[in-house]
This record gives sequence, structure tokens and C-alpha cells, in this order.
Amino acid sequence: MNAPEIVTLQIGHYSNFVGSHWWNCQESSFIYDPKVAAQTPKEVNHDVLYREGQTLKGEVTYTPRLILFDLNNSLGTMKREGVLYDIAGEEDVRWQGDVTLHQTSAAEKNPYLLDLEKEDGNYDDDEDDMSTSKMEEGHEEIISSHNDDDKSEKSQQDPSRVLGCGSRPYYQLDDKVDVWSDYLRMSLHSKSVHIIKEHQHNNPDQPFDVFGLGEQVLSSRDSLDAMEDRVRFFTEECDKLQGFHILLDTHNAFGGFASPILSYLADEYPNKTRFSFSLTPACPPDQTPRERSCRIINSALGLQACTRYNSLHLPLSMASTLWRSIGPPVTFPYLHYQASLDYHTSAILATALDTFTMPYRKVENPFKICDIASAFACYGRKVTALNASVPLPISHHTSFADYLLTLESRDPWTSLTPHVKCVNSPTFQSCVVRGLPTNHMTSFHQSSNLSNQLAACSSVDDVLRLYLTETYPGSMNAGCVMRDAVQLDTSFPHIFKPSIGQDGLVSSVERSPFSGVESVPMMTSLQSGTDIHSYVDTLCESAKRMTITKHQHFMEAGLDPDDYAETLQDLRDLSECYSAS
Repeated sequence: MNAPEIVTLQIGHYSNFVGSHWWNCQESSFIYDPKVAAQTPKEVNHDVLYREGQTLKGEVTYTPRLILFDLNNSLGTMKREGVLYDIAGEEDVRWQGDVTLHQTSAAEKNPYLLDLEKEDGNYDDDEDDMSTSKMEEGHEEIISSHNDDDKSEKSQQDPSRVLGCGSRPYYQLDDKVDVWSDYLRMSLHSKSVHIIKEHQHNNPDQPFDVFGLGEQVLSSRDSLDAMEDRVRFFTEECDKLQGFHILLDTHNAFGGFASPILSYLADEYPNKTRFSFSLTPACPPDQTPRERSCRIINSALGLQACTRYNSLHLPLSMASTLWRSIGPPVTFPYLHYQASLDYHTSAILATALDTFTMPYRKVENPFKICDIASAFACYGRKVTALNASVPLPISHHTSFADYLLTLESRDPWTSLTPHVKCVNSPTFQSCVVRGLPTNHMTSFHQSSNLSNQLAACSSVDDVLRLYLTETYPGSMNAGCVMRDAVQLDTSFPHIFKPSIGQDGLVSSVERSPFSGVESVPMMTSLQSGTDIHSYVDTLCESAKRMTITKHQHFMEAGLDPDDYAETLQDLRDLSECYSAS
């Protein structure tokens, strides 16, 4: 049975951080053992987001249906064409005109990548302390798989990698991750990686931080053709293309780079659902008035583009507020993460992304992404909010029903959409619960009418349906229960408190040192309602305070004052859509 396919675009460095964790979570849930697969009913249809292909040698591959965009010098030890395809190297290009050679030392692989490289058969014992090959700038190597058994003496001695107390190694990569490819597990198709050569990653002299700079990159016909060629490659091989996931940075120039891409998708695929996610780090650089103004103006222009061209849009960040100042990071009772590390914050967002998309990725009775978009985007409300419980705090001795009863009037989740508190009942809500053991169905304590009703439930699905109906009676609720928890790769950061066991459940016994959490139960709620007014309205008010003619860097990059005035008006109109029920 062919799955309705979705093509994913990741536009921006932080979006690639989130995407890398997301693909790792998905790959960790793959069942490679035929005997285990035969005994375990398939729950997630990975063909929705993945494609089967062949290398030039005829070997079968299974890679994400993905196109990612980033700047020069952002790939670390990864090379653009991956290890699956024998593509001509940079040295085969016949350059014309004056050429300046920039020679840099090869990036060094961390222990996680070295172990992955071993299983792939590309490991060289003589090159533990350096990259496995000398590479041109932007032409590095990707690793696709992991080896738990074959360990080098050096990697065992490295403090960032120990044997661990469980069945898998324990990596401490907090100070080893510089870019998203430092922990990406999956191999990518040669058409997946698109590097913007005109700009350098983390260049303090010429920062890629103005919306118009991004637009200029795709102003030439050659650049547009290269982008369109990649999109067509993945869409034309689909039998039942249902739409696109678009992860993008809107706080910097990538919002401007994404704008013509979004316009192209809207023109070429008007009947396909385009679901975008704007992803903002919890601690972006914000030391000067210029940086603050860039974040606000870019976000305003980016939101206008996303709501103009896309079917549905979801802002996500681990920062509680984003405009006049970066607010305190979002807190979860069983997490201890560093908001300053993109490696940490992107991991949390990736688990939420993996969970709330389950309704249209599951095998049995899946939703269609177009049905979700049409329901949530009614009344002109194209912006949604996401809430999550990471992890869902269930113990071995507490039922799901009992946990819900302990909440009383509190929500079981925390908002991952800045400025949105989710105080009011949503108009529409899609709730997902995953990873609860089968014995977590019955309420053990009966002290109210609701507890009696919950006690009569025979499944987690019944408990969830009853809870949503009783707690949000005025909302259109949809519930989805998945058997399996979020599977975490060994590269996932160690952000869970010791009271969370390896199985992700709350335990009275602290988890052993050097023992990572392997999976976590979760609960998410995608919502549309009046609370989202706060996100749009605060951005509109902050952007309105910016006299655009005083921000020469935007004017020089091509922003017209009349166009900015139109942006503000569009945001005001969007805000009014949420001002009343």
C-alpha cells in the first residue's frame, strides 16, 4: 500500500538542528530484525516521510524525502552528496577567472561519529585524531549508522564516550556538537543538501541576519533553477503527494530565503498542504539594538510570508517570549537542559514534532494532513500553537487516569509557542498520547464522578477521549493514542533528571550514572484558538515600533517602506482573526 507522501524542507541552521534530532528519533524506531518485525505490528508508516531508492551500485537505500538549506562552512564533517553516491568532487570543477584558495584544517569527528563510521566500514585506525580525509570547504563526510560493539581503545578512553551501564554506549556531546551534522545519524540523498555559497555560517563581519539578504540569494535564475530541480526530484517520484513540511528559521535572513520558496510551492502545488514551522533558538545572539531589531523585523516579515503562502503555520521555541527581549526558557519538571545550547533545545522540539504529527503518519486509520490544515485554519486562523508534556510523568505504579485526576484544573502540558499561555479552551485541538504501558489504563482511586467514569474505561484511548470531552467541552477534540514511546538515539542529549528511568517513566530509584534514557512517553496538543492572538499581536506591536527607514541594513537589502507598512497591516488583520471567538 502506497503511503500519501510528504516532502520535508529544512531552511536554516537551527531548523537543521531540530530536523537532525527528528530524523534520529524516527530512525531509532526502525525495526531491522525480521523476527521482531513479524511479532510487532507496524504502527508508524515511515513511507510518508521516507523514500526507497538505489545507489549507483544498485544497493537499496532508505532516506528522508528531504531538502535542507544552510550556509557555507556549516556542515562540519559532512559532505553534501553523502556516502551513498559517487559524485564528482570539488576538485573536478573547472573554475574560470581568478581563484583564491582558502585552506583550513579538516573538522574532527566526535566519538559518536567515529563509532558510526566503523559500522559503515569507513573507519581508519590511523586517523583517530583527524578527519578521515582532506576536504575542500563545504565538502565533508556524512555518517549513516551506529556500531554498539566495535569500539576503539581511544573512544573508550574519551570522557565524552563511556561504555554505559545499559545495553548501549553513553555519549556526552554537549561540548562536542558545533553543527547539526555532528549528531545526524541518517544518510541523505545527494539531492538533499543545498549549500548557499554566497554567505558563510557564523561570519561576524557579514552576518546573514537581514530578510532581504536571503531574498537576494534566490534572485537569480540559476539559483531558482537549482532549488526547483531539487523540489521536482522528490515530488515527481511521489505517487500520492499530500504536501510539505517546512521547517524554517524566521529570526534571521533564512526567512527571506524561504519566502520565494514558499511562493514557488504555493504556485506549483496549490492543492497540496504546506505546513510550516518557524523555529527560534531559546538564546539567539541579542547583544545589540541591531540584533534585537533584526529578530523582530525578520520575524514579522517571515510570519507574513508563512501565512500568505502556507496552509498552516506553527511557531515553536523553548523561549517563552521573543520580541522586546528573549524571555525565560520553558520549563518541564523532569528536564534539566541548557537553553544556551541549540543541541539541547532542538532535541526537545524534535520530540514534540515527532509526536504531534503522528495522526497523519500512523498505519491504522491515518488522518490526512489536508484535513488537519482545513480544520485548524478556518476563520483565517492559519497560526496554531503546540503544547507538550516532555516526558509524560507516569510511573510504573500510576495509571494514566490517575495522573489526569491529579491535575485538577491544571493542563497536562506546557506551551512551546512563545507568548501563548493556553488559558482559554481551544476551538480545535488534536491531542496525541504515546508510549504508555498497557497496564496504565485503570484508575485506582475513585473519589469523584469523573474518576468513576475513568475507572470504567477499558483503554488509554477511552481515557483520553473522556478527558478531552469533560475538560474541553466547547472544543472540537481529536485524540490519537500510539503504543510506542519516542525512541531516543544515543546522540540525544542527557537532559532528563535522574528520577526518569531508561524507559522514560518516573521512578523512585534514580537512574544509574552513564545510563541514558532510551525512550519517553509523551503527550502533545496542537491547538487553534483565541490565545494565539497574543503571539501575533505582540509581534505586530513590537514591529510597529520599528521605524524602518532608520534601519539602513534593511533598506540597503531592498526592503521598501510601503512593503513594510503592508506587512504590519497584514499582521493586524491576522491578529483580529483571533481577537474574538
